[in-house]
Amino acid sequence: MYTKSLSLAVITAISLTSAGCNSSSNDAVPKSITDLSFTPLAIAKNNTEKTKMRVSPKLTVLFDDSSTQDYALSYKVLAKMGDTIGSGKIGLMTDILGNALIKSDGSQDISDGPDGNSLIHVVGKDYLITHMEERPGELYHTELKLVNGEVKAVETKPVDLAAIGGTIINCASTKTTYGSHLGGEENYSLNSRYADLSSPFYKDCDNLTADDADGSYFCRYVAGMSKYLQDNTIDKNNGYNGISFRPYNYGFIVEAQPQADGSTKSTKHYVTGRYTPELATMMPDGKTVYMSDDGTAKGFWKFVSDNKINNFKTEWEGTLYSAKVNQTSSANGGSFDLFWIELGHAKDSDIKAMIDAEMKLTDIFDIKATTDDNTCSTAGFKKIFEDSKVECLKLKPGKEKAAAFLETRKYAAYQGATIEFRKEEGLTYNKDKNVLYVAISAIEKSMEDNYKGKEVGANDIKLPKNSCGGVYEVTLDSNYSGNKMKALVIGKPLKEGDEYADEWTCHPDDISNPDNITYIGHNTLLISEDTTKHVNNMTWAYNTKTNKKVRIASLPIGAEVTGVDTGTVGGKPILLINQQHPFKDNPKNAVGEKPNSALIEAATNEDLRAVIGYIDGMPTDIFK
Repeated sequence: MYTKSLSLAVITAISLTSAGCNSSSNDAVPKSITDLSFTPLAIAKNNTEKTKMRVSPKLTVLFDDSSTQDYALSYKVLAKMGDTIGSGKIGLMTDILGNALIKSDGSQDISDGPDGNSLIHVVGKDYLITHMEERPGELYHTELKLVNGEVKAVETKPVDLAAIGGTIINCASTKTTYGSHLGGEENYSLNSRYADLSSPFYKDCDNLTADDADGSYFCRYVAGMSKYLQDNTIDKNNGYNGISFRPYNYGFIVEAQPQADGSTKSTKHYVTGRYTPELATMMPDGKTVYMSDDGTAKGFWKFVSDNKINNFKTEWEGTLYSAKVNQTSSANGGSFDLFWIELGHAKDSDIKAMIDAEMKLTDIFDIKATTDDNTCSTAGFKKIFEDSKVECLKLKPGKEKAAAFLETRKYAAYQGATIEFRKEEGLTYNKDKNVLYVAISAIEKSMEDNYKGKEVGANDIKLPKNSCGGVYEVTLDSNYSGNKMKALVIGKPLKEGDEYADEWTCHPDDISNPDNITYIGHNTLLISEDTTKHVNNMTWAYNTKTNKKVRIASLPIGAEVTGVDTGTVGGKPILLINQQHPFKDNPKNAVGEKPNSALIEAATNEDLRAVIGYIDGMPTDIFK
C-alpha cells in the first residue's frame, strides 16, 4: 500500500505528473479528466494476430486545464479457467453440495464461459464475482490483491447458491448503487410451454425425435439442473417439478454480495419478472431497475421498487412494467416513443411461494396452438407471439399476479406490450447525459417489418434487417423512466464483392453483434461484441460527445468479449475484459463460408482455456 501520510490529492497529483504529461505545468494540483482518446487498434493482418489478445497500446487523457497525458496500456491475465488459486480451482463446475461435476469422459467439468464480472470492495479487501455461463450456472468469488504493482488472484471458490436452488446460464452483470453484484439468468429453453403436459408444445424428454431442436434444448436444461440439484424426482407429468427442481425457479435477476468474513450472500429477485434476462442495471435513485431479454420476440422491462434500496436484502417489493413502443422512424436503426404497461405489484416472497407450490403454465393460462389459418378459433383466447412461437392464451380468473411474475413475457404480450425485440443484450447508464444504452445484437427477425406476416400480430417494430445489430440510446425523465429510444450506432453488413467480404460478414470498421456495453465516464461508452460476423470479436470506445469510435481490443479468434467492468484493486485502476470460449466460434464471411477454419481446428488445449484478464496502465482517478 502507499504511505498513509500522503493525502489522496497529493497521491493523485504525483501519479499524474510522473507519467510524461505534455503540459508545461509542474503544479501538484489535482486535475480532472474531461475526455479519453485510445490509440486505434488495427484489424488482424495475419494468422498470428488473429489468434492473439491485442489491445490499444496507448490512452491519451485530456484534463480540465487542457493538458494531455499519455498512458501505455497492456493486457494482463488474472486467471485461466482451471487454474488453482489458493485452495480453489476457478471455473470448476460443482453441484449443490460443492462436489465437482464430472463429464462423460471422466474429467472434471471446467467452464470455458466466464462472463459477467463485478469488482467489489468489502472492508479493505477486493473481491471479483464472475459468472460461468453454463447449465447449471456458477458464480465464482475470487479475492484479488495488489502485489508489487501487479493485480493477483490469491483465493477463489464457488458462491454457495444452495439456498436459491442454484442458477442457470449466468450471463452479463452490473453493480448496484450500493455495491453488490446483479446478474441475469438466461433460461432460454426453460419456456413453460414445453414443461406442461396440457400444453400443445409439451416435450417428453424420454421420447424425443432426432429433429426436435426445441425439445433437445429444453431437456438438456432440465438435465443440467437435475445434475446440480441431485434431484432424481423430476416428474414430466407434473410440469417437470421435482423435490428440488422447479422450472419456474429460473429466469430471474440474481444478486450477490461478498461479506467481510469472506462468504457471499445471494438471492433471486422474482419481482423483476421471469423471461430470459441478460442482466439488470439499477438507476441512481436506487428504485428503478431496467432488465433486457435475450432471444427472438422478447420484451424490455422496468421494475420500480416501493422504497429506495440501500443495501443487500432478500426481499424486494415493487411494480413491474413492460415497454410499449411507437415507432417514429425506420432510418438508421430506427427511433421510437416509449411507454410502459403496468403488469403487477408484488414482493419476492409472494412469487417464491407460488414457485414452491409447484405451479405450472396451465395453472395460470389455458393454452392452445393456432389453427391452420393462424388464428385462435376458441372464444376468449388471445393470439400472442413470444420466444419465436405463436400461442393462443386465456388467462385464468385471479391469476394476474402469477402471470405477471412467472409468465412475464406471455402476460406482457397478452396485455399489448411490445414483445418484438431481438437479441436484447447489454445495458449501461450514462450519468453525464441521464440516458440508458441498450445493445440490440441483431436487428432482424421479430424486429423486421411484418416478420412472418400474420404470424406476429402487432408489428410495433418495423425495421429493415441489419444482422450486424446496433446500440440504442434511451432518454430518461427525472424519475428515470424511459420515454424515447433511438439507434446510436449500427453495424454495416457486407455483400459478396465488397472490400473485406471474403473474410467478414460485417464491416470491420463498424460494430458487429454488440453484447456487453459499459459506460466508463468521460464521454466513453465501451461496446463489446459477441459475433461470428467479424474475424475477431472486438471492443470499441465510442465517444458519446463526438460520436466517433475506435477499436481498442481484438480477441483471439472464436472468443467472445465478456465481463467488461471497471474498478480498483489496492488503489490500482483496471479495466476487466474476459476471453470467453476462445477458438470455439468459427467466423463467417459475407456468403456464409468459414475461411479461417484451419485456425479453429489447430487450437491446442491451452488455446481453448478461457481467460479473465484486464487492461493495465490506466490513470489513477479514471473510474471515479
